[in-house]
Amino acid sequence: MELVRVEQREFHAMRAHVAQLLAKGWVITSRNPLTLVRLGQTVVIRHGMLIGGHYNQ
Repeated sequence: MELVRVEQREFHAMRAHVAQLLAKGWVITSRNPLTLVRLGQTVVIRHGMLIGGHYNQ
């Protein structure tokens, strides 16, 4: 019997964008809500949207 994994994740494009930010030096400081920080700038991801001030990728 073969088990099939069902993908439960949402917001695939945002997940890819977060991966790019992490590669550029952003750091996850909180997971609920997901918060990223770099060089004194902070962004939060809520409901699949990046929320924060102006940021340089």
